[in-house]
Amino acid sequence: MGTSPDGAPPACADLLRVQAQTWQVALDQDGAEPRDRLAAYRRGITLGTPTDAGVPVRGMLMPEVAAQFQRLCDAMLSPRVRGVRFAEHGGEAEGAPCDSRTRAQKRHDVLATALAVAAASGELPTVGGGAPTVVVSVREEDVAHGRGYAHIDGFGRPISMTTAQHIACAGIIQRIVLNDEGRIVRLGTEERVFNRRQRRAIALRDGGCVIPGCGVPATWCEIHHVVEHAKGGPTHTDNGVLVCWFHRRFLDTSGWAIRMNRGVPEVRAPLWYDSGGRWKPVTASPTRLHDALLGA
Repeated sequence: MGTSPDGAPPACADLLRVQAQTWQVALDQDGAEPRDRLAAYRRGITLGTPTDAGVPVRGMLMPEVAAQFQRLCDAMLSPRVRGVRFAEHGGEAEGAPCDSRTRAQKRHDVLATALAVAAASGELPTVGGGAPTVVVSVREEDVAHGRGYAHIDGFGRPISMTTAQHIACAGIIQRIVLNDEGRIVRLGTEERVFNRRQRRAIALRDGGCVIPGCGVPATWCEIHHVVEHAKGGPTHTDNGVLVCWFHRRFLDTSGWAIRMNRGVPEVRAPLWYDSGGRWKPVTASPTRLHDALLGA
């Protein structure tokens, strides 16, 4: 490839980009203020008309907002040395589980996680006296049979029962019974799926998303009913596990399976990852991993 006039190796593309940016700053007499004012003027996010494939999004982020979002993506999507491990010694399959999501899909899931954490934080302004809440309505018969449609308040198109069940699993359920004429005949109380004490205990036990190789920390995870709440699953620590937004949303189609064995989560990997189809205890809890290592 030759060398530069001073005898140094030719600069790579990354180094050339850094040098170009340096010269741009040095020669810019106006400074960054005009660009900052332009970014502030053009900032915005627009949600398009819902389609069968989803809701299109377009917009412009200010530099610091884009940088913060990129940091969140880096934190949740970077390869991790620490992650969920099978608790039994020698039980982990060789290699790391494959994540087939595209980069764009991963960023979508990071945004979904961040929105869920923010809404549950209790630090956002209230709406009608309560935290910002996605309200889903569905017929009891459709829930029982697992088919039909549900409706999100303020969203023009019906959603699937799978989406409705995902929202219900991590949120609050209130049963409202109407008669055939539409009169409200019974108004139930709100049922919080898991309270903060239960969440703290489950986080201590699981340490993070229980799907091996995921690595999403406990604070970013949802609590999943292993036996679905709609099917009578109890809101108890023996029936709740930490799962990230992505693995909770697509658990039924990912090939991974979760069960509880005397209050301890066990995971069965897809056949492409573990052809034996074995159930294995999992955890990312440092203390449990330490005990499992010493007891091996």
